[in-house]
Amino acid sequence: MSIVHKGSLATNLDINCQIDGEAFPYVVALSYTHVVNGGRRVAVEFAGHHISEVSPLGSRLTLKIGKGVATHNLDFEGTIYQTKPQINGGSFMAMDYIGQLARSELVDYKEQDIIGKDLYYLAADAANYKDVNTDELTEGSGIIATKGMDLAGLKTRRDFIDGCFRYMVDTVKDNYHEAPTAIVWRYAIRRNNRLDFYKEDFKNTSIGFKMTVSEKDNNLLGKGIIASVDTSKLVNSATYQSSIDSTIHATVTDEDSVERNGVAGRLYQFRTDRRDRLEELAYQTVLLHKEPTHIYKMQLSNAEHLTLGDYVKVSVPYLKDVILPVVEVRHVIRESIDSYITLGTPEVSISELIKSIT
Repeated sequence: MSIVHKGSLATNLDINCQIDGEAFPYVVALSYTHVVNGGRRVAVEFAGHHISEVSPLGSRLTLKIGKGVATHNLDFEGTIYQTKPQINGGSFMAMDYIGQLARSELVDYKEQDIIGKDLYYLAADAANYKDVNTDELTEGSGIIATKGMDLAGLKTRRDFIDGCFRYMVDTVKDNYHEAPTAIVWRYAIRRNNRLDFYKEDFKNTSIGFKMTVSEKDNNLLGKGIIASVDTSKLVNSATYQSSIDSTIHATVTDEDSVERNGVAGRLYQFRTDRRDRLEELAYQTVLLHKEPTHIYKMQLSNAEHLTLGDYVKVSVPYLKDVILPVVEVRHVIRESIDSYITLGTPEVSISELIKSIT
């Protein structure tokens, strides 16, 4: 195990890098990038003339990072897909095994094998492929596949999984939420090769949080907390129309949001002739998008433990305190470890995943 540098963990950071099972002790810098419902990418910089050891493309990369034998969320398994040789060193890029799902052979998914099944287990079965570890995917969602979801047909495994997650939204009304809430499911390989399905339930009043960040924190770097609040994705009046029979449609409007933010209506199409199903989708869409979007970006030290789905409490003087999920991370490891964290909403909203016709 090669000790590369002394980082912000306060002791020497152990980095064990292997390519196709062979030690590669020349690493001088690492950068991890990860976005919800996407693969994690790692950029590795190395010193010396060792480009032949990272070729050919498709070689297996394994990284074990931390102190001693403790498992760390920076542990990584994936495949090298790009190399950049230089005069006295170079770099290469690797992606986790979500890439295998994205580049899989096309599978002919049949309606008779899909309709009536739990979307969670359908997605887990599609993900059970090559090096992806799906052993922990046993929870289930209770959300049942229907014909209108258009899941059947020739698709890569990744496309089928994305199709399932498009509709994996729970609607809850209980003592742990101040109001009816739509909860979105996400997927990610957050450590090694283990695939996780998890809920973004940040409005749950009983949840804890991994970290608190405020403008006064010593670990806040760069420009501080950059907050953005906008209404470009706001939908407080959603209409779903049947693509089978245009005379069948349902509209749900949140009058409180309309009064505070102005009306923001949108029309969607869905393949069903059931008005109650259209109304359910309209209700979920309004719950998800009836408020302005809040996004917080920040650069932190001592935050390499944060990963997708973690909750962070943000305290900003001009905005009320909020607890939000991590939706994008970038950890850069050199002489120190700097983390670039995005909280709130990913770049593509759930409503954009369901085809809008306005």
